[in-house]
Amino acid sequence: MNQSFSKPQPADPIPLEKWLRRTDRSESGRDAFFRGRDAEFDVFRNAVLSLDDGVIGGGTMIFQGAPGAGKTALMLECMEAIRLRSTSDDPWIAVNIKPENLESVAEVVMLLVDAANAESRRLLEMTSDTGSNKMESIMEIGRKVFRDLSERGFGIAGISVGGKAINDQEIRVFSQRFFQKAASLLKNFHIVAFVDEAQSTAVKDTTKGVLDCMHNPPDGISLVAAFFGLSDTEEVLRKCGFSRPPDERVVNLERLSHEEATEAIRSVFHAYDFSGTWQEREIWIEQLAKLSQGWPQHVNRVSVAASRVIAANKNQVRGKLLEEALKEGQKRKESYYASRLRSCSFEPSYYKKIALAAKDTPNGILSRSRLKGLIVPLLKDSETGFDNFLSNALHAGVLMEAKEIPHHYWIPIPSFSEYLRKLPV
Repeated sequence: MNQSFSKPQPADPIPLEKWLRRTDRSESGRDAFFRGRDAEFDVFRNAVLSLDDGVIGGGTMIFQGAPGAGKTALMLECMEAIRLRSTSDDPWIAVNIKPENLESVAEVVMLLVDAANAESRRLLEMTSDTGSNKMESIMEIGRKVFRDLSERGFGIAGISVGGKAINDQEIRVFSQRFFQKAASLLKNFHIVAFVDEAQSTAVKDTTKGVLDCMHNPPDGISLVAAFFGLSDTEEVLRKCGFSRPPDERVVNLERLSHEEATEAIRSVFHAYDFSGTWQEREIWIEQLAKLSQGWPQHVNRVSVAASRVIAANKNQVRGKLLEEALKEGQKRKESYYASRLRSCSFEPSYYKKIALAAKDTPNGILSRSRLKGLIVPLLKDSETGFDNFLSNALHAGVLMEAKEIPHHYWIPIPSFSEYLRKLPV
């Protein structure tokens, strides 16, 4: 590339009082205290660089993990890196595509065309005020492609052509043709398509056609896709026809290292200029990082809890307040665990049984057959099968598939296991 491609600098922190009012990380856009994930970003960078090398197709990435693993935060950093990379001589676009959009090739193509036009305008505003008429004409061409193809009978959901049902292969061919129609509009751009909450992708024939085009785009479209979702995202995409994910581009997001968690919390203390001796601040930072256990959701929660205690005491970091801050941080962790259990479809005692069994196994990992032996007897009076139970546990973040051994599962947050084992059920 003609300029470096690296992780963006951290976002500017918002004022302390506004940050403390925000109870959910997704409310604040890019995380000013995002740290770590260097290895994961390298996977993204290498896939994106392949576009510059002229390698088109097959570079699709999957980043998956339990709720709170920092998937959306990583995605926003990757999107910012693409935005910073784009120049008028070498334009790049980051396109945000929702899972429901993937059911319609028409919607996806128009999102690509609209993003290309938006980036063209942004780059023009940075360099010149001329060319706006040209941009409007390109926009109209793109919308004409959409209208023409839709009027031929291929509906938004792609169910039929001319009122006649079409098979899977015909849908794939039509999807390729739809993408190909847009190639002339997109030929000057490198495109990175981002799909968040990708585990919610619908398993439909039309979706298979779209994913096929995103994984192997037609000639003339320089595109690579990145999917971010829960622990079963890869399995969902397999059901959608994505049967051969590229080697080393399926990433399971787990805990941050202790050093990364420490650096993230330290950046909070520096950003808001909390006063106190260097030794006192470092003791606080170390204890808070230990409490977070490196889980990104907890890094945020314990940082907010401690910052509220400090802000209530005139931004002073004092040793005698640390116990209160840790107590508040623990409460926020437990409220997170309670929310995870509320999102589950089964009684907490089921998950407690898993946590107790995992305590006596190496690394807390249980095989699918062992899990089935634990849970099936509890389901005997239920119409729900074990597969549904496992899928729900993965979606809720109670379980995560082990990276090293397929069909083996573990509770990814150690303190969540402790919480489950202590449940009074």
